[in-house]
Amino acid sequence: MKPLYKSLLSVFLGIVITLWPAIYNHYVLVFTDSELYINCGNEFSFTEDRSFVYGWFVGITSLRISLWYTIIVQAILFNLTCYAFVKQNLKQYTDNMYVVLISLLSLFTALAWDVCYIMPDLFSAISILLLAIIIQHKRPFTKSWLAWLAFYLLSLQMHFSFMLFHCLAMCILLVFRLISFGFIKSISTTATIVLFIGVIGNIGLFSLEKKALGADGFSKVSHIFLMGKLVENGVLKSYLDAECTHKNYEICKYKDSLAIDNYSGNFLFHPSSAFQKTGAWSSPHNEYKTIIHDILFTPKYAWLYVKSIFIDATKSFSRNEIGSSIYAFPEGGWGPYNAIAKYYPNEMKHYNSSLQNKNAINLPFKGMSKVYVLLLFVAALGLIYFIRKYVTIIILLGVAIISNAIITGGLVGLEDRYSTRQNYLIILLFLVILSNSVLTFFENKKKDFTF
Repeated sequence: MKPLYKSLLSVFLGIVITLWPAIYNHYVLVFTDSELYINCGNEFSFTEDRSFVYGWFVGITSLRISLWYTIIVQAILFNLTCYAFVKQNLKQYTDNMYVVLISLLSLFTALAWDVCYIMPDLFSAISILLLAIIIQHKRPFTKSWLAWLAFYLLSLQMHFSFMLFHCLAMCILLVFRLISFGFIKSISTTATIVLFIGVIGNIGLFSLEKKALGADGFSKVSHIFLMGKLVENGVLKSYLDAECTHKNYEICKYKDSLAIDNYSGNFLFHPSSAFQKTGAWSSPHNEYKTIIHDILFTPKYAWLYVKSIFIDATKSFSRNEIGSSIYAFPEGGWGPYNAIAKYYPNEMKHYNSSLQNKNAINLPFKGMSKVYVLLLFVAALGLIYFIRKYVTIIILLGVAIISNAIITGGLVGLEDRYSTRQNYLIILLFLVILSNSVLTFFENKKKDFTF
């Protein structure tokens, strides 16, 4: 058995390595939604549009002193999870290989950037790794298994989409188990069913909380975000062209100019969009609910929507630019400036002087993204090559990532970060499997030479 200090040293090095973007930036990385999470966490309030769990996570882990503490905790949680996954699947030289793997991922993928973001994106990858750890666990209901399960369910609460795509993934895995597909038979039936019940229960509890707070389902404005998606995929335009001849919707006046470039973000936030011209966020836009209901329950429009989901899910795999959401949020603009100034005033000097806030991050993002895409391509081909020997874990990872693409492709606009926040797990798995194969090959050669 390897000394514990070697494992701890590997995890510690991984933590430091994954924090390099924040160190380079001289402060944590922020996004527009960071303001909401910071406010939610420091006020211990509830929010209808995003999961309050990540907001509270920010408030608790920052100790209301520094957001650096939050990203350090994120780095710890990811590295502990990733190390456990690597150890479970890489039987030899775990400690040495882990540092190599985490270094490669931190330099050429979005991993380290997600670690340093005040955003829940990192927990997308964490939740998939935890799913693999739990399902591969040989003995369910042990203390360690229950601890991983509790962490898994907590990670799903960090964002609505995580719960949804994991439910889809678990449904697919259950179907595989029920029809006894050979490549999935090694997954424990007990583990699969318990996970499925846990995910459904998690969504049920979350829904009850939202109902108790007066929210309509997950959010009072979820229909508005979905309308943005229907603008982007062209389904709404097709619907309005046909229905506005005999239905008097307010949005019909703008059916030919719904949003610039028909982009969902422009529909929601650009002042020239149909949404902004008809009351924006101050209006309930109840007609949107009627329109969405008609689209979902009218076969010809429902088919257009379903088809668009799979088209956008496919497109999402080509959206892998690292750093596409990194831009400045100065005073007087839209973003987290006011929240940081209010709750972390001692950090304003560092925030204002950060490279991000001065638009001075000069890393070759395009070059990094090209290397990332190349690694993804090679890793995907490699997993196809190794699929016969490592079929269960490859199918498991593939189902989870594809489920995420389907959910995000159907509900939100096409953004690079929806892909980059977990696609690097394809590279991680390939490197683990490749390392296993290479080490096994040399071990066998050594034995042959010895005898």
